[in-house]
Amino acid sequence: MNTVNSNSPDDPVPPAHNPPVKDEFIIQDAAAWVLRVGVILSVSVMILGLTLSFIHAAPTIKEMQHVTFDTNPAAMYHGVMAGNAKSIIDLGLLLLVLTPITRVAVSVVLFAVVDHDWFYTWVTLAVLLLTLISLLFLH
Repeated sequence: MNTVNSNSPDDPVPPAHNPPVKDEFIIQDAAAWVLRVGVILSVSVMILGLTLSFIHAAPTIKEMQHVTFDTNPAAMYHGVMAGNAKSIIDLGLLLLVLTPITRVAVSVVLFAVVDHDWFYTWVTLAVLLLTLISLLFLH
């Protein structure tokens, strides 16, 4: 039986050399954890606000149809500190919106610090800046 050893020194073509993988799952794991924690935290805050809403006084359907998301951080802060259920629900929604933005920010840091991959660092930073700028123009 004639067997060919691909790792023999006489082989004219050396076997493909795979470079060592540098912590390839760190960025994926960190991104997954940021998303998990963000969603769990935001849902928990919204459930707390919803519970407080029903404890104080059940909102009517008409009230629920005309209530909007409060984008003023100062008003939201004062409402949360006062225990206002709507403000707490607004905070949960804000946390939910900030979760993927936080994921992109964490990715920028990990691409730069862990991977030293400057191309992806700059691309991800551009995505983060464009997202933040677009939020400034949201009304």
